[in-house]
Amino acid sequence: MVNGDSFSIATLIYARLRRVSGRVIDAIYLSENKEYAKHVIELAEATQDHELLRLVEKLRQVFNLFADQDESLTEINRQGQEDLIRVEPTEEDIYRAQVSHHYIGSLR
Repeated sequence: MVNGDSFSIATLIYARLRRVSGRVIDAIYLSENKEYAKHVIELAEATQDHELLRLVEKLRQVFNLFADQDESLTEINRQGQEDLIRVEPTEEDIYRAQVSHHYIGSLR
């Protein structure tokens, strides 16, 4: 089920979700698996980031996922994950996630 659209959207979601929340996802698995896509959509929606919400809508179109499908199950999952989502990364955490990989060793 991997196609160019789903993988492209998955990589954009990966980059934005990592930047916004520090979460890392598997872009290839996201482009292949509907259940994982639903889980990532919930994570992305929890951030309330406009760019992520736009990308989530594109992903829903590619997978033909609609918000009203499995609404009761989604609500139960969302309630169970609220405790995990409430832990917000600090500015320092976000900075370390973005910059730590830029340099290996020390600057000369």
